[in-house]
Amino acid sequence: MKPQVQFLSQDEISRIHQASLRILRETGMRFPAEEALDIFRSAGAEIVGQDTVRIPEHLVASAIESAPKRGDVVLYGRDRGHDVNFRSHQPSLACMTMATSVIDPYTGRKRPATDEDLARLTRMADQLACIAVNGGPVTPQEVPGATNDWYTWATTIKNTTKHITGGVYGYRGVLDAIEMGALAAGGKAAFLERPFISGWVLTLPPLGCDTASTEAMIEMNRHKIPIMLSSGPILGTTAPVTIAGCLAQAHAEILACITLSQLVNPGAPVVYTSFARGMNMKTSNISMGGPEFAVLKAAMSQLGLSLDLPIRMPAMLRDAKVLDAQAGFETGVVGTLSSFAADIMDAMQLDTDLVVDYPDMIFCNDCMAFIRHALRDLVVDDDTLALECIDEIGPGGNFLGHQHTFKNFRKELWHSDLFDHNNWERWEQMGAKDIRAAAMDKVHAMLEAPAEPLLPADVEASIDDIARKATADGAGSE
Repeated sequence: MKPQVQFLSQDEISRIHQASLRILRETGMRFPAEEALDIFRSAGAEIVGQDTVRIPEHLVASAIESAPKRGDVVLYGRDRGHDVNFRSHQPSLACMTMATSVIDPYTGRKRPATDEDLARLTRMADQLACIAVNGGPVTPQEVPGATNDWYTWATTIKNTTKHITGGVYGYRGVLDAIEMGALAAGGKAAFLERPFISGWVLTLPPLGCDTASTEAMIEMNRHKIPIMLSSGPILGTTAPVTIAGCLAQAHAEILACITLSQLVNPGAPVVYTSFARGMNMKTSNISMGGPEFAVLKAAMSQLGLSLDLPIRMPAMLRDAKVLDAQAGFETGVVGTLSSFAADIMDAMQLDTDLVVDYPDMIFCNDCMAFIRHALRDLVVDDDTLALECIDEIGPGGNFLGHQHTFKNFRKELWHSDLFDHNNWERWEQMGAKDIRAAAMDKVHAMLEAPAEPLLPADVEASIDDIARKATADGAGSE
């Protein structure tokens, strides 16, 4: 069986879910978008004031029933070999998006992220085995701010064949991302048959969703583009300071959006996500690496699994500023606890998801390989019990040369290409490098290797034209 860690009992999950239903029924959720209000009104929900929707329990129940379940959701890659499904649990990484700074891989200095950084990091993620979902790890800072999502889509689509998650702004953002994807797929019909993109939908705690996000969600639902549906309340500021109260509110916000998505288009795919987090009351900074963050990720994963939905959690973002012992501890604890239940972990950002360090991508990839190995099925059968082997070796023997060892050691023992498992003398002979330096060697090798275009030049140019036209039209600034 697989190992399990649970923070909530089944009774507690049920109680939180019922509390969330009460919040939606009695308090409601803000949706300041006329189309969303019309959809809810037509379905029988009560509109209070200008834009608050009180959602009856039967609408939520119907939405949960129609939302595609884990075994039916696929995050398609442009390359079929990169398709991500959720039929079985194998934790993987996703590129968290929208960091604004990088640590330069050659100077070691922090600086604003550029489009070249985005292309490089996307190419690196395309090559790393434990990264299942690509995306814009950084947002280029030299492009027009109002349309930076458009430029991010253009660069990521040109540099990966994996599934991509990104930000989308309103209806126009979704339609333009679809158009870019259709160019890469060879046509809109081919793209919509296997949409290799998904979009973030972030609620606006407490109990709200902004206009652009609501409009983007509706458009993605229409086209059955998967949505990464996330609530990100902060303990004690935009949610109750108690874990249970925060869970109830965050779950309610997600349920409200699921209900809207299924009213728009029953069967529209949803991935359950949460950025619920705490705030350090000493510094007033948000924490992406504290113990409450780990508990919230694991507990929210359980709530999502209770709905039989795919789970994505931001588990390796870290408060640490550099790839040091703090970053390693935050990666290990939050990443591991989340991986017991979550399918995909957002990772590879530092400084509370604002900074990307190139070697951190290598580091997180190896950390996930470690976690996958630790959380794999523990098989107990005749072969793994090895009674005949034990009998043959007998007291005082050695198993090293036995056929059973030769047959099984590769799958039983994890061997890292990054973590150092040598003795001190051998480590010194190899340059006495710490883990960041060892990872940086791999970064330089990847960056300096020839990069073959993944799309024809004319297709790349047409994708770029969509971003430039969006800027010229003033998209994103409405």
